[in-house]
Amino acid sequence: VYVMSTYAMAADIQFPESRGRRGFGLRRASEIHTEKSWKEFTGTAELILPRNVKDFPKLEQLKLFEVGDPIVIKFGYGAGELPTEFIGYISGVEDGVPYRLKCEDEMYKLKRGQVTVSRSGITLKQLLTRIAPGYEIVCPDIALGTVRYTDVAPIDVLENLKKELGLYTYFVGKVLHSVDGYSLDGPTLNIVLEKNSVSDNINRVKEVDEKILVKFRSLQRNGKYLKIEIGDKYGTVQTRNWPYLTEKEIRLRAKRIIELAKAKGFDGTITLLAIPRAELGMRVDFKSLFYKSREGTYYIDKIAKSFTASDGIRQVVTLGSKVL
Repeated sequence: VYVMSTYAMAADIQFPESRGRRGFGLRRASEIHTEKSWKEFTGTAELILPRNVKDFPKLEQLKLFEVGDPIVIKFGYGAGELPTEFIGYISGVEDGVPYRLKCEDEMYKLKRGQVTVSRSGITLKQLLTRIAPGYEIVCPDIALGTVRYTDVAPIDVLENLKKELGLYTYFVGKVLHSVDGYSLDGPTLNIVLEKNSVSDNINRVKEVDEKILVKFRSLQRNGKYLKIEIGDKYGTVQTRNWPYLTEKEIRLRAKRIIELAKAKGFDGTITLLAIPRAELGMRVDFKSLFYKSREGTYYIDKIAKSFTASDGIRQVVTLGSKVL
C-alpha cells in the first residue's frame, strides 16, 4: 500500500461515437464500481460523476449520455496505460447531484432482439456463434444434438443451456465464455494475505455431509437416451441433460459434481489492493505468513472493484470451490 500511495489514482472513461454524437472521454469520476461473476450472465458498472466536471457543461442540452451508448472504463495507478476494467453500454442515467450512470457489459446486447435456430448435429460453439454473431467465443467442444429455438432473445438460449447442461455463459470484454462451472482454467493469482489483502472475511468450510443425487440423461447417436443416477437416493437432485456421453464420461462428471458440492476449504471474500489485478476466469492461490491452515487454491466466483477517493482502488474477490 505504501508503494502504490506514491502514484496518483487515474481514470479514463471513453464514450465512443453513438447516435451521431462524436466520441469523447472523461478523466474524472467521483466513484466507479464494477461487478462480474461467471455465475451471472451480466457484468455491471456504476459511475458517479461530479456535477461540476469542466469537460461536460450543459449536460441536459448536450444529451451526452443516453441508454444504449457504448462505454469503456479504465482505472488504475500512475500515468501510463491504464487497465480496462469494463466494456459495455449505458443501461440507466440518473440525472441529479451527483450524476449517476449505470452500465451493463456486452450481455446488454444479448438481452435484446430475437433469434431462431433449428438445426440437428449442432455444437455449442456453432450455437453461440448463431445467437451472438461477431463475438470471439471460448467454450468447450460439446455436441448438442438437435436444438430448436423460435423467436427468443439470445439470453433465453443461454438460460436454457444453464438449466439443461449446467453451462454458465459470461463476457470478459468482448469475448463470450461458456463453461460448465468446473473447467475454469485461467491463470492463477498468487497472493500473500498479510501483504496483498486489506482485509478478509474467510470462513472455514467443513466437508459437507449433504446428500446429493446426480441424474444424467444423455442422448445417444442411435436416438435413444442413456439414463444414469449416481449418489444418494434421497439426496438433493442435480439434473444434467448432456448429449453423446459414454457411461464412463457420465460417471466421471457426476463424481466431480458430488466432490465439488461436498468440498471442504474456505468461502467468503478477500479484499485486495489494485495490484495484483484479479480478472474473471482466474484462480486465486493464497498463502499466509501466520496461518498455514488458511492456504489453498480456489476458483474465483466473483470480482467487485471500486475506485473511490476515500479508499483508493479495492478488489473484493469472492472465493468459489477449492481446486481439486
